[in-house]
Amino acid sequence: MNTLREDKLMRGAILAAGVGSRLRPLTNSKPKCLVKVCGKTLLDYQLDAYRKADIKKIFIIAGYEAEKIIEHCKHIKDLDITIVVSKEYESTNNMYSLYLLKKHLKNHAFILNNADLAIDVDIINKMVLSKNTDLIAVDTSQYNEESMKISVDNGTVTNIAKTIPEKESYGCSVDYYKFSSETSKKLYDHIDEVIEIEKDRNQWTEVAIQNLLKNRIIDMNPLEIGDIRWTEVDNYKDLELADYIFSDFDKTLSSIDTFFLDLDGTLYVGDEKIEGSDKFVTQLQKENKNVYFLSNNSSKDKIQYVKKLQNMGIDANEKNIILSTDGLVHHLKKNEVKNVFVLGTKALKRLINEAGISTIEEGDKNSTPPEFIVVGYDTELTYKKLAQACIYINSGVDILATHPDVVCPTPNGPIPDIGSMLEMIRLTTNKNPVKIFGKPNKDMIEHIIKRDSLDKEKTVIIGDRMYTDLKLAKSSGIKSILVLSGETKRDHVETLKVYPDFYVPSVNSLIT
Repeated sequence: MNTLREDKLMRGAILAAGVGSRLRPLTNSKPKCLVKVCGKTLLDYQLDAYRKADIKKIFIIAGYEAEKIIEHCKHIKDLDITIVVSKEYESTNNMYSLYLLKKHLKNHAFILNNADLAIDVDIINKMVLSKNTDLIAVDTSQYNEESMKISVDNGTVTNIAKTIPEKESYGCSVDYYKFSSETSKKLYDHIDEVIEIEKDRNQWTEVAIQNLLKNRIIDMNPLEIGDIRWTEVDNYKDLELADYIFSDFDKTLSSIDTFFLDLDGTLYVGDEKIEGSDKFVTQLQKENKNVYFLSNNSSKDKIQYVKKLQNMGIDANEKNIILSTDGLVHHLKKNEVKNVFVLGTKALKRLINEAGISTIEEGDKNSTPPEFIVVGYDTELTYKKLAQACIYINSGVDILATHPDVVCPTPNGPIPDIGSMLEMIRLTTNKNPVKIFGKPNKDMIEHIIKRDSLDKEKTVIIGDRMYTDLKLAKSSGIKSILVLSGETKRDHVETLKVYPDFYVPSVNSLIT
């Protein structure tokens, strides 16, 4: 068959039957191919590569959680996708998966790939455009113990195996293979022998390719992928690498000159410094970056935060500490509020008093009613104080809240923050705050941006919570980096409808 004609009739095969146990709990209820990298499923990376190569007829072998793959693909109209389900996925390997596609692929030219890959869109197109009819895509810049490696002699592949030593390795297989119709027949003849005659359903496809290469039954050439990005995702470390590679993170970070850094969950958890946070901040300061520290925690004042950061080896001053209480105090002064009842710490009361606003103490029956109930993160909470606040609210006094955080991260797990307190008050009084300050209210940083003439295009917010830190970034038109060292974990990222621009395990990953 004419090679050009074969390319036009080329089919695609994706092996996606495996369990992906090393990615649990991400794969507790979905197959590995539907795990997301930078907001896009592994399967969609592959389907996009087939689209780019104009290969429309795609066959997918599903097994574990097969119905999720079927659901994912059912509305795809621009590709002709056939899904074949392997009921024996737990007791077989990917050679058996390929065997189940025999009637669709034998005697046809096709591209084969495993489904656990994040890959650049150009990979298949590069294979199709090659003059060689039978190819193994290979990354010659890597030697990875976990990957299949190939050996090459005079431009022809002689072996494929994980066990090839580095000195004999030409490079790592990228798990993309191109077969001509002639080679396809020979491949399936051998697979038939293994599956039907030897009754061995627990072999790798690469073993069949290896046998055919060693016995000179087929010839295959290496296709060097050059700068095409790829990552095989077997475990969380691979997933972290894929997230990093496909985010174009390095290019963006180099252009940033202003950093708004969340504190609890980002630079520390409770009183424990997150590894590398001091080095990261020091690096930014040495590079003359603008560094600001953000916190919704209204239980401390700025002097306390400066001391806490300095004790952790992080240089800070009151000017670059931005707290949720800043907006609250500005609001109270602007509206000429005279007195409030504070459901908060002594530090919060002191801050309000220093602004010239009186605070009513619980049990003070002779005082006039407060103009507002100010609810902060109250680490000194008593039932008496809570009850008094609710009595005032029941009488018609409005609520102002310093921030909305539901929980506060600690080394021993999350504990209730102001959001939990507000929900308790709502259930008791049927009242919500009339205004909530702090993140994600963009007023928290807008005055800093104007005051210091900052360029939003060159600014990033780094934090551990989507509903405060990253929502603030989105509403302000600023880039965002989600760290997974606090409240949000990698498993949660899969469920997000709005993604951060980047996400990393911790600020330690940002040190260059």
